[in-house]
Formats: sequence, C-alpha cells, structure tokens
Amino acid sequence: MTPPHRGQRRTAFTLVEILVVIALIGVLAGILLVAVGGATNAARAMRTKATMESLSAAIDSFVLEHGTMPGIVPIAALHTGGSADAWMTNTQNILLHLMGGARVSPMSNDIPLSPSLEAEYNRFKDAAVSEDGVEPLSFTLTDSDHDITYQVVVRTPRIGEGPWINGQDYSPYLSPKEHELLEQWVWGYGNSSELPDGEDNQAITAGFTALPDLVDAWGQPIIVFRRERDSGPILPGGPGVLPQFRLNGIDRYLGATNLGQLQERQLCRSGESARGSRIGDQCESLEREYWLYLLLSHPAMRWEYGDEGDPDYLGTGRSGYAMLSPGPDGIYFARHDGPKDDTTGVPIPPDEFPASENDHDRLKEFDDIVMYGGS
Repeated sequence: MTPPHRGQRRTAFTLVEILVVIALIGVLAGILLVAVGGATNAARAMRTKATMESLSAAIDSFVLEHGTMPGIVPIAALHTGGSADAWMTNTQNILLHLMGGARVSPMSNDIPLSPSLEAEYNRFKDAAVSEDGVEPLSFTLTDSDHDITYQVVVRTPRIGEGPWINGQDYSPYLSPKEHELLEQWVWGYGNSSELPDGEDNQAITAGFTALPDLVDAWGQPIIVFRRERDSGPILPGGPGVLPQFRLNGIDRYLGATNLGQLQERQLCRSGESARGSRIGDQCESLEREYWLYLLLSHPAMRWEYGDEGDPDYLGTGRSGYAMLSPGPDGIYFARHDGPKDDTTGVPIPPDEFPASENDHDRLKEFDDIVMYGGS
C-alpha cells in the first residue's frame, strides 16, 4: 500500500485496525453475554423463590384450616425405588390435595373403609367421560405399614378446581401460573401392559407422568420433602425404626433418564466423572444419605457414625417441610458442584470429610435453591 502524502486525507482502515476492532467487539460481546446470563439466572432464581413461597403459603393455609399437612394419601403409600415404579411423588401428592382433581377410597382386604369416600370415588370416576370427554387416571397405592390400599382416581381437566375434603368442596389453595406447571405430561400414568400401539414407557422412565409437577424457572420439578414425625432418625435407617422424613417417591425424579426441560439425568455414578446428582440413584459411600441429612437436619446437628460404623441419622429435623430446586444446572446437588479434590477435580466422598459443626455450610457450595417451612 502506498502511504498517503502529507496533508492527504486517509479514507480507509488498515487491516490491523479492523482486526483490533473485531477483537474488541468479541471481548465486549463475551462480557455482555456473561452479564446477561448472570442477570437471567438471577431473575429466574427470584421467580423460582416466588413459586416456592406460593407453595409454602398454600401448605401453611391448608395446615391452619385442616390441622394436617396436605397429601391425598399417606407418604408410606407412595412407591419407592427408581422412576419406573415410583408412580406418584410426594410433591404430586401434595399438589393434588391443594389443587383438587382427585378422589381417594381407602380399602382393607378389598373392603372400603369409608362408604361415603367409596361412593364419591365411584361417582367422580364414572362421570369423567361424560363431563370431561376423557378417561380418568386410576391406580392403587398400598401402605404396607398398615396394610391399607388406596384407590386413586385423577381427572386431569379438574386439577385446579379445588379439593373435595370430608364431603365439602373447597376453593384451590394453590393456583399456579401456566409456566409453573410442567407441560410435558404423557397420556397415561403408570407402567402398564395395556399401552396403545406405538407407545412405550420411555416418557415415564424419563420422569414424566400425567400428574402435575410444580417446576422452577428452568423447567425442572421442585421436590418437596415432608416431615412425618418429630422424633426418630432424620432418614430411614434400620428396620422397624420410623424416620422423620421418608424418601418415598423422590426417585421418580432422581432416577429419571432425562428429567424436565433440560433433560439431564440425575443418576449418581462416580465412574462417570463428575456428572449426575449427589443425592441421585446409585450413589456410593453414603454420598446420597450425607447430603440429604444435611439438607433436612437442623444446622446444629452433626453427621455422626454409630458404634458399628454406620451413620445413625439422629438429630432434629430442620422444619416441617423442605423444597428443593436444582437451580441453573438442572441437577439436584450436582456432582460437578460442591467439594472436589483440588488436584483431580473428582467430588470428595463424605467419608473423607472430617466430622465438624459446619458441615451444613457445604450446602452453600451448590447452586440449588432451598426453602424451608412449617414447624
């Protein structure tokens, strides 16, 4: 290029100048994207907390009016195990009692325990097709502790109209906004051999059913842990000992193959680098129990081992219920969050943690959103 003469006006940028400008634009765009992403996550966290506060207010209002925590069946009747047979979660159990759309008839040895509940169950079920135009969802749940079977029928178009309690219709205690309910419902409910042609159980094992799920602002279900009693171990332990918190139903979320809108698996497999959930299925070295104990126990409690080397889970529960959102990464207590080895980056198992009074502070190392309520 011929340099301009003195006094002659330059009309073009040099190649170096253009490259410098492009580089500056790229740097500024990167900074802007990080700032916008952080602001978006902060806004979503606020929306999630607002959803949790609405649920908390609904639960507290229900307890004040009826003297008991909501739930159309006892927690002991909710299925345990992986996503395939955990047909109804504790969150769904609570939502159906707060929002309505379900009827339950308890049975013992195939004999209804309440003629009035049985009559209302049959009326509600039989009227589904004529009033809603769709078949209802019906299934049974068994409380093995008391040898009671619960017949449950749900009419999804009626969810949100308010519950029917002790022969009386009530206004809904919770009316979620459209974006607060999981939209990915499937046609059916349980794992049945009577699936329509071309259908399979993939949606159910993925973590979706036709029952409502309350979701956070990232599209992942909010898990609710409900305390049943004020004494005993925090978590299920040895046989015959009733815990304060049962874990029935949570593995429909934590055992899912691709849960929620983010479709991230929640399995806890240490062999898969640092992916998965620290409280998910297939955790090793008491990792799942350790984090759940910290989540549900009072901050003054310590993780203790008994005389035989097993954890005793004793202590005081933190509150009547706890709500958990996985936060921006979509994974509940993700293994890529929390304490890790500084050299390898591998999550540190709980048996390498020294027993201390500040174990609960480790919960702050995750991006999960936790809210407590109840007494």
